[in-house]
Amino acid sequence: MLLYPAGDECATSGPQVAFAPSNRTAIMNELNSATPAGGTPTAAALNNAAASLKDFGSPLAPKVLVLATDGGPNCNYLLDATNGCSCTQAAANYCCTNYPGTCNFGSSCLDDQNTLDTIKNIKASDQVDTFVIGLAGTDEYKALLNEMAKEGGQPQMGSTTDYYAVTDQMSLSNALKKIAVSVISCKIELSMAPQFPNEVKVYVDGMEIPHDDTKSNGWDYTDDTNMTIELYGPACSQIQDGDEHQITATFECENN
Repeated sequence: MLLYPAGDECATSGPQVAFAPSNRTAIMNELNSATPAGGTPTAAALNNAAASLKDFGSPLAPKVLVLATDGGPNCNYLLDATNGCSCTQAAANYCCTNYPGTCNFGSSCLDDQNTLDTIKNIKASDQVDTFVIGLAGTDEYKALLNEMAKEGGQPQMGSTTDYYAVTDQMSLSNALKKIAVSVISCKIELSMAPQFPNEVKVYVDGMEIPHDDTKSNGWDYTDDTNMTIELYGPACSQIQDGDEHQITATFECENN
């Protein structure tokens, strides 16, 4: 878990809670002690979060970030406020939308393009996708959050927004559950190619799943190496329902 900013108005850091199993207590302690304040250095925080994922786990394992924000990204000191950029500050004295009046705070400008470029780059370079959750206070940034969600490679399907728009604790919980379930892969890597590919049997929770080379309802190999099988239809939906499941593949072999 990475909270931002860290300390100062636009400061960022690595994750406050590092990767480990059974991390609920550590995460809740950090959340309960946090005081929301400061700017919104989204691009820098995303870079730091992606860096912590880069060398974690198997190179083939999918890696994702879940970005939850209650405002538009800013804190980019390289922006030129005098050009009349969009602003994330409400007070007129600090808002860049008072152009052509003087505005000296580029860090208050909406850091839209840099944030989009960051999300796009960590997907392309680090193979890290980004889910986007817009908390209360982000309505005026709806167009930007939609673009962020699409660049992140994980837009919400079947909704009015590409990002997950939440307004309260219940809708946030539902969005997180939906995201968690969606990243469960229906592909299973085998430790070795079966000697007799047509004699493999696959079970989910003890129930046999039929082999289906039409890839619509059952399982099939993903390619000719026979090193990966994928579940399709109800079998895939079953393992993505958020509950714990046991998946077993049995091989027939020849004893010499």
